[in-house]
Amino acid sequence: MKIVHVASGDAWGGAEKVLVLLVNAFRQQSGVHVQALLLNEGRLAAALRDLDVQVHVISESEHTLPRLTLAARRWLKSAQADVVHAHRYKEAFIAALAAIPYRRGLVVTVHGLEPRAQLTRSRLRRTWGSLLAARVMGARFVGVSRELTHRLQRRLGAKAVVNIPNPMPIIRPVTNVPDLRRRFGWNPSRPLVGFVGRLERVKGPDRFLDLAARHGGDAAFVLIGTGSLEREMHERVKTQGLAERVVFTGEVPDATGYLKQFDLLALPSRHEGFPMILLEAAACEVPAVAFDVGGVAEVLSGSPVAWLIKAGETELFEETLDKLLQNRDDTKLAAVQWAARVRARFDRTAIISAYMAVYRAAVAKAGHLAARRI
Repeated sequence: MKIVHVASGDAWGGAEKVLVLLVNAFRQQSGVHVQALLLNEGRLAAALRDLDVQVHVISESEHTLPRLTLAARRWLKSAQADVVHAHRYKEAFIAALAAIPYRRGLVVTVHGLEPRAQLTRSRLRRTWGSLLAARVMGARFVGVSRELTHRLQRRLGAKAVVNIPNPMPIIRPVTNVPDLRRRFGWNPSRPLVGFVGRLERVKGPDRFLDLAARHGGDAAFVLIGTGSLEREMHERVKTQGLAERVVFTGEVPDATGYLKQFDLLALPSRHEGFPMILLEAAACEVPAVAFDVGGVAEVLSGSPVAWLIKAGETELFEETLDKLLQNRDDTKLAAVQWAARVRARFDRTAIISAYMAVYRAAVAKAGHLAARRI
């Protein structure tokens, strides 16, 4: 089976990490050949090339949307793929239009979708317009969390959407990672609370700064990532006098080396699909406190009840964070036990088998649609 993944090569977040994990696993399957069609060069393109995956890049800056679609269509014709697997919304729209003439199985993984109330009108139209276009083309959809899958099924049909969670990440030794406490001149025993993710409203970096501002202990707060709120966050740290306890690292090649240094990971997101950062925390045996949004509860299932905070209960989040930092040894032991359960539940082998079943169904669906057109 030949599979082409369609994604943006210059993006890097949970969806792209999952894509790399899937591609690496598919490469090890007998009879499976994987290629990638990417919009733009970037970190994802480099990561896939490191896996010896054939990557074809189309630069968005050099094409209008119609020309971009035509370029994708021409390349797909030469690729002779059995399945076109798109990630994110714009990519799903382009893949759906590009795959029309070639009887390809079409699969779209929806890695995250904020509730309607959190989307602007224009983004709501773009998001659901892309999904509905793919649905018309006979796509099969994967929702990465049960909550997300149920919402997609209501709009796209129960038979068209299946739930497949993200797989456990592969944590490799990372060298030359600065010691955060030494880098910022902190005491070696100072507690560290971390935020890892895009500095965008949906991820709640503003809420993370709220935690830092109201924290009564001596913990330091570290934000890893970049995004549209970065300047605003820096300005807020300056004006509120938080520079002694809040630092920014920017984007880093691999966050796990920093993650392992945290005493606690805070996930104050307004919405999550199926957060890879929680799987990474489990892989590194780092405890986490998170709001119960999207697929968060699926990963924190089996953790101490206190780690999962009802959405919006900010004061309880703060109180829980303080209590866990005051009992770091017990919290660490609980994290080790939770991590063992997470590794067992999100084994890559079962997840790859589930995707292969979706691919076979998509290929069969494409053949059925082609027969009807004839």
